[in-house]
Amino acid sequence: MSRITRVIPAAAVIALMAVPAVSQAQTITFGTRLDHEPSNSLPAHNCNEDGSDDATPTCTRVAIDKSIAPEGRLQAPKSGTVVAFRVRAGGPGVVTFRLAHFKRLGFDAQLQDYSGLAQGAGTGPTVQVQGHGFDETGDPVETFPAKLKVTKGDYVGIDSTSTSALYCSSGGNNQMIFSPKLGRRGGPARMSTKTDGCELMVQAVMTPAKKKHR
Repeated sequence: MSRITRVIPAAAVIALMAVPAVSQAQTITFGTRLDHEPSNSLPAHNCNEDGSDDATPTCTRVAIDKSIAPEGRLQAPKSGTVVAFRVRAGGPGVVTFRLAHFKRLGFDAQLQDYSGLAQGAGTGPTVQVQGHGFDETGDPVETFPAKLKVTKGDYVGIDSTSTSALYCSSGGNNQMIFSPKLGRRGGPARMSTKTDGCELMVQAVMTPAKKKHR
């Protein structure tokens, strides 16, 4: 039996967001900062990140640079529940939000490059991003509701065939790409395909798990 992927349309997102939000004091953000435009992101980048416009299979992109994280929170600082995902994109596209868990991440002396060994840590909603990242009025950041278990140390990312949720100006090791995409939570760990210098403009909003009283 084939699995149907449900894309959340913009109207449904607005309706869901009308539900009373969790108090700001109870939420924590992690991932990357979304306080600047998605530079050099159009046309949308495919999974090869080689400047080509060729179609590619879906890949997973994971943000890995702590220097561009909100208050240094690149990873989930606690275990709990992701209640929303945020993205800032230069143009429209379909993405699936996800969490990833690295078993190993850093410079590989044998490859003479950065690499990572990771497994899927859960997937969030699949959504149609409108791409308001350059808008000077309104909110250039799009927010989508979610309900996804998160474990301390998880990273945030997306699955897509191409994306414009990127800031491509600084270079360095800003994101890790896995092609084909990572599997479901707890699946086998896989080595990364490549690293990329574009900053992945995605962020998760979470609520910490409540402490159990003895």
